[in-house]
Amino acid sequence: MIMKYNLQQHAKRIIAYTSRPRFFCSYRNGTLPSPVTNQTLLSRIEAALDQKAAVTTVLEQWRLQQQKEGNHLNPSLVRGIFEKLRNSNRFSQALEVSEWMVKQKICNLVPEDFAARFHLIDNVLGLEEAEKFFVSIPENMRCESIYTSLLRSYSSQPGGRALGRAESTYKKMKKLGLLLRPSPYNSMTSIYNSLGNRDKVDEILREMKENNVEFDSVTVNNALRAYADVSDVATMDKFLAEWSAITKLEWHTTLDMAKAYLRDGSKGKAREMLRTGEVYMGVEFYEELMRLYGEAGEREDVYRIWDLYKKTRYKDNEGFITLIASLLKLGDLKGAEEVYHNEWEYSGLNCDIRIPNMLVSAYRKKGLVKKAEKLMSKTMRTRGLVKPITPFLVELGKKGNQASPSDLRDLIRNLRDSFQFTKALEASSWMCEKKVFKLFSEDYATRLQLTWRVLGLEEAEKFFESSIPENMKDYSVYATLLTLYTKSDRTLVKAEAIFEKMRELGILSKLYPFSLMISLYSELLKRSKVNKLVSDMKQNNIEPDSVTMNNVLRVNADISAIDSMEKYQREWANDDDNKITKLEVRTMDAMAKAYEKSGLILKAIEMTTSNREVNRLWNMYKYKANEDLKIDMSTSKLEMGKIGKTWDEGYRIVISSLLKLDDAEGAEKIYGEWQPEGPDFDTQIPCLLISRYSKEDDEVKIKNVMDSCRKKRRWMHVEMVKTVFLQDVLPLLVISSFLGVFIWFSFIL
Repeated sequence: MIMKYNLQQHAKRIIAYTSRPRFFCSYRNGTLPSPVTNQTLLSRIEAALDQKAAVTTVLEQWRLQQQKEGNHLNPSLVRGIFEKLRNSNRFSQALEVSEWMVKQKICNLVPEDFAARFHLIDNVLGLEEAEKFFVSIPENMRCESIYTSLLRSYSSQPGGRALGRAESTYKKMKKLGLLLRPSPYNSMTSIYNSLGNRDKVDEILREMKENNVEFDSVTVNNALRAYADVSDVATMDKFLAEWSAITKLEWHTTLDMAKAYLRDGSKGKAREMLRTGEVYMGVEFYEELMRLYGEAGEREDVYRIWDLYKKTRYKDNEGFITLIASLLKLGDLKGAEEVYHNEWEYSGLNCDIRIPNMLVSAYRKKGLVKKAEKLMSKTMRTRGLVKPITPFLVELGKKGNQASPSDLRDLIRNLRDSFQFTKALEASSWMCEKKVFKLFSEDYATRLQLTWRVLGLEEAEKFFESSIPENMKDYSVYATLLTLYTKSDRTLVKAEAIFEKMRELGILSKLYPFSLMISLYSELLKRSKVNKLVSDMKQNNIEPDSVTMNNVLRVNADISAIDSMEKYQREWANDDDNKITKLEVRTMDAMAKAYEKSGLILKAIEMTTSNREVNRLWNMYKYKANEDLKIDMSTSKLEMGKIGKTWDEGYRIVISSLLKLDDAEGAEKIYGEWQPEGPDFDTQIPCLLISRYSKEDDEVKIKNVMDSCRKKRRWMHVEMVKTVFLQDVLPLLVISSFLGVFIWFSFIL
């Protein structure tokens, strides 16, 4: 068994060696055509490369051997070795051979040799050494190729760090008449493109046309990327149409153009460009393709690339993050859930908190709060996050797997909103202390709030005083601290001090601090303080919101300040730009109690939120009205009319209130009690019920109300006739009878 294993291992080594691409094999027939003697030298160099030995040692031994045999070393052979090394990216060995050739004076150097050596020095030793070599090159050897190599090196420096030297070299080439091919122009368009200097790119392109230098594929790709970077889609399309015949689009050009189309809203063109570039892209670009197809709204393409991704490479968390983010951007929450539950949870990958965090954020945006809390709790419980969360954050912070600022902030917010306050504080503290990216005052404000939640007010105050940099103590931090102080009347003095500090700093420009103080003062029934803050808000053009309005109305109601309460209500109700959309139940109940205390029973009925209270107040109103509004023989018609209107107003208000509270049965009962006193019949009262039944399409009840309405009208007229008879006719009849009797007695006597 051991011998069999050893043979298998030996066979693997032989196969690995024989399948390794040989350095001196051609791409066509697998061998380099050369004499047998040359092949012997090449074999030695192959062996030296395999053993990582110096190539020049082999060359030197070969040179000495040739001298002994009276032969000269073939310069073409050495050049061939040099070129093979360079073309196979063995730059160190190629530079070694180049230096050996110069030292041994193997051949006469030509400008191309200097250009090749410059390129090698740049790759192996860096630009500074390459520049030193350039200075050492004789003037008569500084041809177009060496200047082009120098310019190409300058253009490849990140961030345009060598812009000045590149422009100087370009001007030198122009002066020497060496701008004959596209390469130097391409280097300049490349460096200007990296700096986002569109005008300079256009200037270089104009120079090429003026100098009759034909654009090549690199030129066109550079120009297209320049136009894509500034989202000049019209020019980009026109330029591509003009030069498409000679151009093969590079993969990064297609990506840049697709992004430009997306920014322009041309999703169809973006999809076509992604399809074009997809052919040239390797598996390492599948994540970028999924993201861009997601932005283009192409759900099927996202899944198609994901299927390719799974077939051609190992799945990792970054791939899942890109896929789920793309699906969520497309509004495919169900698809994102399926990927999460059916693929990621069974993938065996380490927990990456960003993945469940994306779903939690999506749930919260859609108002699915319970679902969000359930997923976050499950993640904490089953994915190893019961333990401290810091190790996961450290892993996210590592190079190559770094969480974005938005990812980490979403995580903290989702942990907090799922009542995982300790974990949220742990994550917030790690973010603030490690400073893995730029922090804002809102980050410190979040940690301040979480510190209070987990450790209490005293620790939160310590954090504010000692750990938050002064330049970060702006509105968000002070507003958070004020929030903590307004939680209790025991910290009223501190709340007032912070509020005045915010005024002193000039950061009382928003409603929130005023709303906090008004809420606290309302709970403490400090009406004068509340009204003062409302006045300050007006002076600073700060409009109140519904919460603030309710607090102001409530504090005035609690102390029965009816005039002030109604003044604010009228003021805000008549303001079309800032109207109270809905009075809170406790505000309405407080106002109803205030009206009741002041004897304004009908207003109390209108304001109360309970049908039971409506009936209680109505009985109180009827009792009082029966005492105050008695009708007898001495009541004049005018007084009777006023009394009738008063009763009608009461019935109208109580029926309307019950209907607003959806107590139609109670409203019907009150309507049944109503007997109009006249002289006018108040049609508004039955119309309240008719309007309600019309909305319900209840024709039977509408007919019943109309029938009862006619009966009540007839009854009112009968009662009015009786009243007129008793007040006007009957007295005349009595008088006439007395006169008749008097005349009769007079006649008899």
